[in-house]
Amino acid sequence: MEMEDKEQPWIESPNGWGAQDEQEKDNDNDNDDSLIDLFETDPNEDFAFHIRINPNTTKTICLRGFKLDSEQTDRSTGVTLWKASPRLAKYLQENSVVCKGKSVLELGAGLGLCGITAHYLGAKSMLMTDADTQTLQKMRENVRQNCPLGDVITTTNNPAIDCRQLMWGSPHMEKFSEHEKYDTILGADVIYTHGSIQPLFDTVAFLLMKPHGIFILSRYTKWNGVDDAVVIEAAKSRCLDCDRTSEGIFLFRWNENESKRSG
Repeated sequence: MEMEDKEQPWIESPNGWGAQDEQEKDNDNDNDDSLIDLFETDPNEDFAFHIRINPNTTKTICLRGFKLDSEQTDRSTGVTLWKASPRLAKYLQENSVVCKGKSVLELGAGLGLCGITAHYLGAKSMLMTDADTQTLQKMRENVRQNCPLGDVITTTNNPAIDCRQLMWGSPHMEKFSEHEKYDTILGADVIYTHGSIQPLFDTVAFLLMKPHGIFILSRYTKWNGVDDAVVIEAAKSRCLDCDRTSEGIFLFRWNENESKRSG
C-alpha cells in the first residue's frame, strides 16, 4: 500500500525507541553474520484467543508473532504478546460499551489483539497504530488473517479497521491527525522508559475527544522502574483524572474543569 511506502523506518526496543537504535542493531547484526547457531530454533509463535462478542457468539483470534525470548523480540518489543494485552482485551469484553459505536484508537498496538477485539465488539471505527515498522508488518498480517476480505483495511458487519504508523509527541501527532479525535484510546504495556511518558500523554491529550473521551491503559510490567504514580501525575498535568476499577487497568478521563471548558 502507498501508506506503507511512506512510513519511516523505526524500531522500538526495551531500552528506548528511534531510528538510531535501529541503526545500532543493524550494525550489530552485520557483525554477527559470520556466526552460525547450530542450535537455532524456530522463533515464531502463534497466540490464540477466544473473544466473547455477545452471550451467544465467540470469535477465535489467531495472532502470529515471535517468542518472548527470541532475538526478534529483543530488537523490537511489539512483535510478541505481552501480558497486559490479554488483560486489556478481557476488560474490553467485560465493558464493551467503551467500544460499541465508538471511534477507537490504539497506541502501540503490537500484534493487534486489543484492536481486533474492539473491532469485533462493535467499534464504529478502529485505528491501530505503532511506530515500529517491523511491528506494523506483523500487525497487518494479523488483521488480514483475522478479519474478512483479507486486506489491511477490512470490514465485517462493522466499519473499517485500519493500521497506521504513529510516533508519539510533536510534530508527529499533529501530522497524524489535524482534526479527528477519538472517543476511546487504548494502550497496553506501552510505557517502557521514563522518557516515553511525556510524548505518550501529549499524544493522548491531543487526540482524545472532549469532554467524554476515555483513555484505557493496561499495565502489567513496570519497565525500567516506571512507577504508577509517575504515570498518573503525567496524566493529571494534562487535565486527565485517573480511576482504577480493575487490577492493572487505568481509566483516564478529562477532569471536571476541562469538561466544562469544552462542553
